[in-house]
Amino acid sequence: MNEENAPVVLPWLDEPRFECFGCSPRNKIGLALKMYRLGDGRLGTDITFSDAYASYPGVVHGGIVSVLVDELMGDLIALDRGLLAFSVTLRTKFLQPLQTGTPYRAVARIVRESGGVVHAEADVLDADGTPHVMANSAYQPISSEQAEGHMGLVGADRERLAHYFDHAIG
Repeated sequence: MNEENAPVVLPWLDEPRFECFGCSPRNKIGLALKMYRLGDGRLGTDITFSDAYASYPGVVHGGIVSVLVDELMGDLIALDRGLLAFSVTLRTKFLQPLQTGTPYRAVARIVRESGGVVHAEADVLDADGTPHVMANSAYQPISSEQAEGHMGLVGADRERLAHYFDHAIG
């Protein structure tokens, strides 16, 4: 985990209504992920899960691990493509359980765009670079209508964030 990386500031962290479980520092029970760019363009984050995220003693809950990879892939799409998207599929393969108190690095990359969706992959690696989790997902861009209906973004909030919506993917 000694790779050089460049910190990434997520532009939506200052949004007053934004309390994302994955990346918002204002969510008291969330992961508060800090992300960075790797030299090859992938998005990464380092994390050590506390026992608060365990299922069995010492084992990180699989749902929390799925949040980690989904957040990383979704944020990569938002940063690189300038759009917000909902995950429409998420497949997570657990090669080995993640342990609480153990440092991990998660990395994500966009693999293709087709049929109106963006496809991404993510891996969770231990300190030696051994993969513990492999994930892939498809993301559907959010329309301004969905932003209003599902997220309650109206008026000034919707206008301020309008550039993230109504994107078409080939």
